Amino acid sequence: MTQPPFDPYSRPMRPVEHPQAGPQMPYPSPYPGQMRDVDQHTAALPRPTAVVVSFVLWLLTALSWPVGSLVRTLAEDGAVTGFGPIMALFTSACLAVAYVWGAVLLLGGSYHARLGLCGGALVIGVLALAAAIVAARDGDTTGVSWVVIVLRLALPAAASAFSFLPGTRQYFSGS
Repeated sequence: MTQPPFDPYSRPMRPVEHPQAGPQMPYPSPYPGQMRDVDQHTAALPRPTAVVVSFVLWLLTALSWPVGSLVRTLAEDGAVTGFGPIMALFTSACLAVAYVWGAVLLLGGSYHARLGLCGGALVIGVLALAAAIVAARDGDTTGVSWVVIVLRLALPAAASAFSFLPGTRQYFSGS
């Protein structure tokens, strides 16, 4: 025996059963017992001092790129003219924005921001190391340029070290 094709209008429609006002039957809970008073309150995990120090060092790292590029250009050329110095300032300003964004996320407890900052500092550190090698080969680099180069190498290393101190693990484990 074959059935006819489905016809949505052939069967009577049932009304929707909306919940009624008044006392309701309690739903059986899969969890035993009620919440205790101690379960009603949560406590924020205090921010370790190493995270705050790391945040400050990441901000200084961020500032070392645009300010350092400006100072080096003014010390070596005397003025910011031409396409090269302007693009160096623009690129370093974009890098600084990325560092500040990562540092703010790091201060908020983002584990991924900590990894991103340290990984980015490793990649950008190669550029800073290349600048140090080129400056050493040229021999006509000013003392101000050496200070900028050393700060660009030392600040991210110190910030990374503070980011991974033993007291910071629990703070970053929540995200």
